[in-house]
Amino acid sequence: MKQRLLTLLCLAITQAVLAADTLEYDGALYHVYRVPVAQQSRLHLRWLGQAGKPLSNFGALQDELGREGKKIAFATNAGIYAHGPTPCGLMICDGKEQVPLNLADGDGNFFLKPNGVFYLDDVTGPGIVEASEYPALTIKPRLANQSGPLLLRKGVIHPAFRENSPNLRQRSAVGIVTKTREIVFVMSDREDRVKGRVTFHQLARLFLHLGCQDALYLDGDISQMITSPAPGTQFRPNTFAGMFVVTD
Repeated sequence: MKQRLLTLLCLAITQAVLAADTLEYDGALYHVYRVPVAQQSRLHLRWLGQAGKPLSNFGALQDELGREGKKIAFATNAGIYAHGPTPCGLMICDGKEQVPLNLADGDGNFFLKPNGVFYLDDVTGPGIVEASEYPALTIKPRLANQSGPLLLRKGVIHPAFRENSPNLRQRSAVGIVTKTREIVFVMSDREDRVKGRVTFHQLARLFLHLGCQDALYLDGDISQMITSPAPGTQFRPNTFAGMFVVTD
C-alpha cells in the first residue's frame, strides 16, 4: 500500500509539471503554453497573498486560489527577483503597482539592457516594451512584470546574444504572436540536460519561429510550469517572486 501511494504521488507530480505542448526546435526541447485573446481575462499575476506576504511557490498559490473558489489551469514563474523574494522591477497585480519600474544599471540578466516589461491591458491587449519606453505608455495595465533581458524587440534579437555562445542553461520566457495577439509562455525542458539547456540566441530564434516580434526572458534554472494540477499535488520545492496563472 505504501509503495502504491508513493507511485501515485510521483505520478501526480509528473503530470503537474507537464506543459500543454512540447516542441522540439533547432536541437532544443521546449514546453509551450498559449493564451489566446479569448482567454486572456483569465491570466493573472500573483506575488503577495491575502496576508500581504509572498506566496513564493505553486503550493501556496493553489491554496490561495482555493480560498477564492478557483483552480490553476496553468502557472509558471514570473521574472527575476531579489531577497524577499521581491521582484527586481515593475510588478503590477490586479491593476495595483506593488513594485516600481527599475531603470537602474547593475549586474546579472535582469540588468542586461535593453531589458523590458510584459504587460496585459484589458482594453489594448498584451504588449512587451523596452523598460525605458514603459513610462510613456498611456495605459493602465491589469498586470505587468519587468524582467530582462529582452530576447526580441520588433523582430530584432538582443545585440548581446551570440549564436555560438557556450552559455547553455534552462530558460523561460514570454512572447506575443504578432498576427493573433496570442500570449506564449515557453520553458526549455527541466529534465533533459542536453536538449533542455539553451542559449539566449536559441531561445530568441524559437520565438521568431513561433511568429513573435517581441519576447522577454523570465528566469533560468528555477523555472517551472504546471497545468491543471490535481488536488493535493505535491510540487517541487522552489521560490518565486511572482507567478503567472491562468485560472479555471
